[in-house]
Amino acid sequence: MSDKSSEKVIYETIRKVARITLNNGELNLFDKEQVVGFRDALLKVKNDTKIRALLIQANGRAFSAGFNLKQMTNEKSTLQIFRDVGKEFIRLLNHMTIPTICLVHNYAIGIACLVPFACDFRFVLKDVAFCLPEINYSFMFPTHGGMTITPKICRSDSDAKYILMTGEHIKLELADKMGLVTKIFETKEEMEKEGLEFATTLSKKNPPTMSMIKACFDKCKASTLEEGMIIEAEAEEINTSNKAEREVGIKKFIEKYQLK
Repeated sequence: MSDKSSEKVIYETIRKVARITLNNGELNLFDKEQVVGFRDALLKVKNDTKIRALLIQANGRAFSAGFNLKQMTNEKSTLQIFRDVGKEFIRLLNHMTIPTICLVHNYAIGIACLVPFACDFRFVLKDVAFCLPEINYSFMFPTHGGMTITPKICRSDSDAKYILMTGEHIKLELADKMGLVTKIFETKEEMEKEGLEFATTLSKKNPPTMSMIKACFDKCKASTLEEGMIIEAEAEEINTSNKAEREVGIKKFIEKYQLK
């Protein structure tokens, strides 16, 4: 077994669960290597048909303090990594057809805030602090999906605007009220243990149904009851078809209803 302790992004599979661990120092800054490594790990998850759930966590003192700004020079190739590869991994996370769980401790700033925001579930420690700080800098804007993802997971538009317009650290009490938190834990060990157990439980659910629930969730949420029932009936018909027809049907269903 190879030693992964020096890798900035650790990728593991535990039965049908993929686990990605940020491992880049105490603050897990997204430097060029970690940006590419995280994107590549997500591509592994996407392309492995045996994986049924994804768990994301971090070593170090904080989940991540965001992009390594010292590396963000005017060099075109460097900026392209932070801009384009960063956007790519947010898209990959947002479009996963399997359930995604993110375990967050301490800071999750900037791009590192959008990682848990793009996941289905967010398990956190009591010291959690989410932050999109771009409003505090004259040369920044909430990119990489920040303007799109944030309103979707907040309980109200004003909550999303508060995050985007103040740039404040959103600590536990407020984060919980805003709907950013799925479950709260006292210790990192407890969070990681229950996070893996939860991912394992989800990995045992019916894959076709899981993928179609994820694909049409946002569409159904924005639909009338009658429109939603039509989508549900379409998914039910696919699930009761034979294996060959089901595989084709699921792919078309995801392409049709997954919001881009």
